[in-house]
Amino acid sequence: MKFAICFRRSREESAKRIRKILEEIGEITQFIDVWNFKRPDADLSVAIGGDGTVIKCAKAVQDSSPIVGIKAGRLGFLSSYTLDDLEEFIEDLRAGAFKEEKRNMIEVQVNGEASLALNDVVLQKDVDGRMLEIEVSVGGESPMWFFADGLIISTPTGSTAYNLSAGGPVVYPFADTIQITPILPHFLFNRAVVVPSYKEIFVSTDFSPNLLVDGKNIGKFKRITVKKSDKFVKIIRSPKSDFFKIVKERIGFGRRLI
Repeated sequence: MKFAICFRRSREESAKRIRKILEEIGEITQFIDVWNFKRPDADLSVAIGGDGTVIKCAKAVQDSSPIVGIKAGRLGFLSSYTLDDLEEFIEDLRAGAFKEEKRNMIEVQVNGEASLALNDVVLQKDVDGRMLEIEVSVGGESPMWFFADGLIISTPTGSTAYNLSAGGPVVYPFADTIQITPILPHFLFNRAVVVPSYKEIFVSTDFSPNLLVDGKNIGKFKRITVKKSDKFVKIIRSPKSDFFKIVKERIGFGRRLI
């Protein structure tokens, strides 16, 4: 079995420990920090770090092979195991007992160029800038208007990231939807909208805000188009994985008070 390993730079020692274990099972075809990780020749890619590390690694892998996250960061929604679970991970690996989750990606098009997002696409005003007037049209239907600090367009995977912080809904990872959530809207009745993923979303603003794709600022633009991508990511989970247990444990969502 071939493995590719990518890691957050501050977690290189942990990554070396995992490499040593995996070398007893198969071949390591790539061992490198996530900023330099390339599309691998591997049966399984292993990402060691937090959600940011998993996202960067997953976008390099795309649909070429599955990816498993080993949590060595903060929240770790996309991670399947922790550094303390390595024995369990190896047992599941040897038994082939994983669950495989197909996670949709979205594509933002600007001036003929396309960028992929696993979590979200965000339009955001400058810190010292005024609020944005944002026009959003879904599938060419009658437009919606938001007067806000920005707009988040997220996948179900990204629903527990910036979308949740901005008051958007938690969405089950396999739901075939896209979420549109205004950031700090001026009118209280402006709230998130959930639309089917086959709809294209057209967004224009009164001036050019920052465009962030999975947290990376790629420039300032007045008009963007967002749609579901043909690309996807296959994430490997423990057979005991439970989405609602994860959100209860890691952010307290849906947890009993007593």
